[in-house]
Amino acid sequence: KGTFTCPLLQPFTVYSVTISLPPSTILYTRLLRTKETVPDKPEKLCLDPSTGSLQWKALPSCKGEIIGYQLNITARRAHDGSFLEFKQVLVNQSVTQYMPSHQTPGSKYTVTVQGLTVAGAGAASLLEFQSYVSGNG
Repeated sequence: KGTFTCPLLQPFTVYSVTISLPPSTILYTRLLRTKETVPDKPEKLCLDPSTGSLQWKALPSCKGEIIGYQLNITARRAHDGSFLEFKQVLVNQSVTQYMPSHQTPGSKYTVTVQGLTVAGAGAASLLEFQSYVSGNG
């Protein structure tokens, strides 16, 4: 009585709501936007071997306005897995690559990248890579 529910609305989408009486009397009309949700996980996370930079595909603003990306970078010794360092980096929404600072030879890196909206951080993309000890050339 007096309530109408619309299931399966998409997040961060504008809908037009109109209540009318036939044949042409409009009682109420309004544009409403559904709330933002966390974004999907970034796709195509990779390490460019020629530059050493991390790259990913920009997220669309389907579930909310992308305000940035969060990177979590963990370094461990490759030979025994012991912890070396952890770094969290926030970049703005226009950035789709990041050059990690000094990579320690013989270390294994685990990187996650998450998109951010005002609703929070989305699912993480994961990449693992190892930096090798280079020989004297």
